[in-house]
Amino acid sequence: MIIKMMETFADKLNRLLEDENRTKELLKINANTYKDVAAHIRTIRSESSERERSLVSELSLAERKILYNVSRRLIELRISKFRSDPELDVANLAPEERYIVEPLVQSKRRSDRIVQSIHNGQVAELERVSEAVKQKYVVVRFAQPYSAISGTDLAAYGPFDVEDIAILPIENAKSLVKTGVIFKNWIEPVD
Repeated sequence: MIIKMMETFADKLNRLLEDENRTKELLKINANTYKDVAAHIRTIRSESSERERSLVSELSLAERKILYNVSRRLIELRISKFRSDPELDVANLAPEERYIVEPLVQSKRRSDRIVQSIHNGQVAELERVSEAVKQKYVVVRFAQPYSAISGTDLAAYGPFDVEDIAILPIENAKSLVKTGVIFKNWIEPVD
């Protein structure tokens, strides 16, 4: 009698990675793939503890590590494919992957627009772009309390508590990141 083993969540994810590795095209994947991985990790997280050394805990920790590594490799592979051929069908990207490539697409458009403006002698367009860059604002999240500050735009900001979210001039945000006052991975441009 042959016993058929159940396919695990990690097996399914690894099969996606293997399939993606076999082709130059971006394969269509379920839009919920990464959310499903995160939800599965959340459910097994309670079973795993780095302090506890039970078999269940060890297996859960190993599964979390595998799911994280395979997910990261899948994202990196798919984004790498897009970077090498931006004409690939963006509809095949998961929403999280589109979030990653949107700035790449915007950067390409901006580059093309600047080069075209130079080529066409459009000084006014180049001046407009220069002005737009001078004062940028970003959304930030504070990692620690911080007193009120005067922004590079001369406006007053703060005071701030831990986990506060604020919109600051980018130059202020850069200096606060260096000192660890705000979370680096939480800096988002304001549109």
